[in-house]
Amino acid sequence: MKAATILRQPSLLLATCTVLHTAYATSSTAKTCTSYNIAVTVSTTNAIFGLPHFQTDLDVADFVNTLGSRDSETAMSVTSPMTENVTASYTIAATFCRPDGRGAGKNSTVLIATHGLGFDKSYWDPQLDKTKYSFVDFVVSQGFSILTYDRLGVGASSQVSGYVAQLSNQVAILTELTHLVKAGKYVGDTGKPAAVVLVGHSFGSATSITAVSNDVTLADGLILTGFSLNVTNIDGLGFTETLGLRIASKQQPGKWRQLDTGYVTNVDLVSNVGAFFKAPDYDPAVARFAEANKAPFGTMELITGQRPGLPYAFQGVAMIISGKFDLIFCKSDCDDVLETPGARVFGHANAFKAISYPGAGHGINFHLNATGAFQDITDFLSASGL
Repeated sequence: MKAATILRQPSLLLATCTVLHTAYATSSTAKTCTSYNIAVTVSTTNAIFGLPHFQTDLDVADFVNTLGSRDSETAMSVTSPMTENVTASYTIAATFCRPDGRGAGKNSTVLIATHGLGFDKSYWDPQLDKTKYSFVDFVVSQGFSILTYDRLGVGASSQVSGYVAQLSNQVAILTELTHLVKAGKYVGDTGKPAAVVLVGHSFGSATSITAVSNDVTLADGLILTGFSLNVTNIDGLGFTETLGLRIASKQQPGKWRQLDTGYVTNVDLVSNVGAFFKAPDYDPAVARFAEANKAPFGTMELITGQRPGLPYAFQGVAMIISGKFDLIFCKSDCDDVLETPGARVFGHANAFKAISYPGAGHGINFHLNATGAFQDITDFLSASGL
């Protein structure tokens, strides 16, 4: 395992406040979880899709070719030179889990986890063997609390056009959720947390780092999984071509007919494995589960997710951890890739660590050794005082 660490002293931040809406609670032997439908209103400047809306999968194929052009003017034509200022209200489906018992360790540190493209919030707590694949169960077992949520347009959250859902509104929603959590909302009876850590996977990492870039006081910690800042080794086109994108509503009309043609999904199990898994370090049954439970994503998310913000002034703690064989962010070899420019971007952070995690591809949580990555994350947070 390749790792680079820069240690400094951690810091804590203050909380702010906004709107709330509650739901119901469930519990297990180890944790108590509460599900919420959270009302948020956000104002954003949105990019506009620059091509005709897709009619068939052939249009999607042509879009991928245009997006991947080495001619920058051609590639940039996928978005309009115009932008749109939008204020909108949404409902976000979320689940908060904490350790059972009021004296359970780090209840005062709350993780807010944002999933990536192709998944919903169950990525963090899948209906698989919890001892092997549940990030939620693992972090709760270490004394942390965690809020997971469906991104806008995904799962039980509000539906919008796939030509509208994009990095800007996803960042604004995460920012609002973070303010709510810091104010002690949607965290059961745990009250205001002493610390908040943003955790992301892939597009969720782009969302998290951009939120912190917009406001470096937003969170105390930042954990970026399935991610890299080293643009030289990013292979977004290869990843997109591996997915073999199809219009989701046409691929599975019984499941996704309510989605407009801006929502796309990978073509089949083989493409899912090619993009997210690495043999022999996964169970084929888990890959089949991932394919059966995949979530479509917005075309504009695919485009705008390539342009995350960089929080040079962030003074919390930060980690980048990606599977060694991550296709999209490291061209299938993350060794010696994640540290640069990560250490420079997080040059003012109280602690920074980069890990190329062995035996895993892009979908790190679905590999046989996922709990080792979970342990690296919680050990880093604990060592940093969170």
